[in-house]
Formats: sequence, structure tokens, C-alpha cells
Amino acid sequence: MSASYTQVLEGGHTLAARVSPEEMCSRLQRLYVAAVSDVLDDHGLWHQVMDGIFPLAMQMSMAGIAFTALGHAERSTDRSIRLGARMVDELFPQAVPVVACSGDTTVGHWGELLTNGAIVRGAVGAVLDGGVRDCRAILDLNFPVFCRFRSARDAKGRWNIVEMNNPVVCGGVTVHSGDIIFGDCDGVVVIPQAIAEDVLYEAEETARVENEIRSRVRQGEKVGDLYLSYQRF
Repeated sequence: MSASYTQVLEGGHTLAARVSPEEMCSRLQRLYVAAVSDVLDDHGLWHQVMDGIFPLAMQMSMAGIAFTALGHAERSTDRSIRLGARMVDELFPQAVPVVACSGDTTVGHWGELLTNGAIVRGAVGAVLDGGVRDCRAILDLNFPVFCRFRSARDAKGRWNIVEMNNPVVCGGVTVHSGDIIFGDCDGVVVIPQAIAEDVLYEAEETARVENEIRSRVRQGEKVGDLYLSYQRF
């Protein structure tokens, strides 16, 4: 993350750079994905929201640090070469496994046992451009999982993780391990690690301005006039 960014706050105080990952994710959780997406648009990053990937339940939200993995369809049932469980063992506090499924549309690429392992290791959610199974158990665990579909089919003999911690394309967005992943009911946005602090500060300011606009709308001011005045909505 940028070490040079300093923001002047109301009252003239400054906020030094180097927000910790824990603070970064905590502050993002008080925002919303749409605000972050708008800020990334302003940075010229127009394709940072994953296509077609949404939470198992509308109330789910999470913000964490990407841990990437890639899988593809294959027929082996040899457990010694299956890396899904090993991937979970590599997770760390605040991690979000981001699993690229290579377009497979047949299986549950994530399930209850992986969820339990992720929770024990301090992960805060999971994102995959594929399927999830054991949904009721995952919902009972209150662990945020964002996916494309649901499937009861086991991945064994159908699909396998083949590498970890390399860049992947998930939901049409390139993700590197260490990027910040933020998801809510609107979907999942990927914040490149190099600009994450700047994006956080700007998204917080976006939320502040939108709250101001919302208040003025509710007081009866014309929406069209406010749109032109603020140049955003």
C-alpha cells in the first residue's frame, strides 16, 4: 500500500499513511461496494467488480486480503494431488481465498469442511467464480461466501485446485494475492494493493458526500439540481 499518502481531515488534522490491513478492512466494512467501485472508476479502473458473483445471503459482507488459487476440471480421484484442503491450511487471519474455477459449471467448488478450516485460520470470507455446496451449514456458520451458483456435486473426480498465490482472473477481474477484497449484497470489488489506502480515503469521502446529498434529497431539494451541483449520485 502507498506509504506517501496523507489526508487532511476536518479541523486540520492529518492522517498518516500506512493503515494496517486490519484497520483497512474494518473501515471498508463501514462503507459499501458501490462507493468503492465509483472511486476505482475515477482512477480509470473500470472493471474491478466481479461479474455475476454474489453472496449466499443478502446480509453477508466481508473485507479481507486476497489469497488466490486456480483450479480446473480433471478426473483424478487421487487425494494426494488434491490441493483444496492444503489451500485452506495456508490461510491466515483476514484472508479471503479467491478461487478461479476456469469456467467449470458442474460442481460445488467450496463447501462446509473448507469453510470450517477457513474459520479456524482466521479467514473472513471466500470468493469463487464457481459453485458452492453445503449451503445450509455455511449459512449456519455465518461465514461470508460469494459465488456464481450452487451445486451438490462433489469436486472429487471432476475438478481440482492446481496452483496457489499466482495472479488469477475471477469473475472477469485480475486478482493478485495481497489485493483487498470487499464484498456486500451488490457483489465483490477488487482493490489493487498499491492504491488501497488512497481508495479507502476517497471512498470514505464519497460516502460522506452521498450522506449529505441524501439528507438534502429528503429535505425536498430537487434531485436533478443536486446531481448537477455535486457531479455525482
